[in-house]
Amino acid sequence: MPYYRRNLYILSVTIFLAAVSWNQVMPFLPLFLKQLHAKGNLLGWISIVFAAQSTASIIAQPFWGKLGDYYGRKAMIVRAGVCLAGIYFGMSLCTAPWQVAVCRFLNGALTGFIPGSVTLIATNTPEEYAPRSVASAQAASAAGLIVGPAIGAFLAELVGYRGSMQVSGAAVLFSTFVVWWFVKEPNKVKPIEKTSLLQDMITALRSPVQLAIMWALMIAAMFGAAISPYLTLYLKDMRAAEWIVGVVFSLPAVAFVISAQVWTRFGEQRGWERAILIGLVGGAVGSALLAAMPVVWLFGIMYFIAGLWLASISPSTAAITCTRVNEDFRGRAYGVQQSASTLGALIAPLAAGRIGAEFGIRSIFVFVAVVMLGGAFVFRMLIRRYMSLRKLNSGQDCEA
Repeated sequence: MPYYRRNLYILSVTIFLAAVSWNQVMPFLPLFLKQLHAKGNLLGWISIVFAAQSTASIIAQPFWGKLGDYYGRKAMIVRAGVCLAGIYFGMSLCTAPWQVAVCRFLNGALTGFIPGSVTLIATNTPEEYAPRSVASAQAASAAGLIVGPAIGAFLAELVGYRGSMQVSGAAVLFSTFVVWWFVKEPNKVKPIEKTSLLQDMITALRSPVQLAIMWALMIAAMFGAAISPYLTLYLKDMRAAEWIVGVVFSLPAVAFVISAQVWTRFGEQRGWERAILIGLVGGAVGSALLAAMPVVWLFGIMYFIAGLWLASISPSTAAITCTRVNEDFRGRAYGVQQSASTLGALIAPLAAGRIGAEFGIRSIFVFVAVVMLGGAFVFRMLIRRYMSLRKLNSGQDCEA
């Protein structure tokens, strides 16, 4: 079996375990904060805790991506796994909301297990197989989101939220050792010249294709980042049991697993850019309709449909990066893209928390719909510019 295929199988399993670990904790963080006596300003603390990781990640992800280009992605995955396991164990010991916020900040600053794993697959798989391999790895992550909330609800009942976090830490540590022992990385493409993080960011922003990708990822990230922190509370107000909360939370991931390869084939035949545009517009319509859903089961159906549209964005942007960004910049490109996504994840919960406190949680869905529709319009403009330059450059898609 070729090493890149074995890597895909191994990393898909470890990505799945890492995703399960996080997603069995994240849906119940608002309830954990309630236990820590954050009731007086619960929405404010939720915004701070969820934004803390994003704040750190904006700078940290390009930095780790850059180190991955120089020292290898496998080393970065192992580093991230050890740090993440420690953060889970640390979070289980928190006794105040500010301590949870600190742990989340460290999570953003020090981790990157799943992005690093996806980057290793993208850079160590032949280009003709890379888009579908990356989509498979992303599907493994989404599968973790499906299973995670259900396991989290079970563990919360069995051992409490703190015990669930400790189980997550142990699972990530196990995954880290698996990567260390079994994953191979023969293709370590070092950059021709050393550059600063600022130079890398400028290079990406000057590249028409990367600018469009970064914008799409930032807008797409705002959907989940704005809705997820408040979804548990919203569903609880609709009198949903914890297991129903877990099921609804996982529906976009179910949609991704079902449709990721379909969108990948669509992109190969009709264009990745078209798939992304459809995803942004579909996400906007879906979010607007979520605000009108009167009962949990209708909300769940619409949340699933919105997930089907949004599932086009991640594999399509990854495929463009695999095929149209120079190999010696690709690791840094993933890091910069992660920062763009994280910027959206930083802005969204802060804005959504303010809007939700002022007008109610239902208004958050309308806010997300407006943002995504505007984002789709801007993306279309960026793509038109990119396509024009592509024709002028005779197929040279990226300066990076």
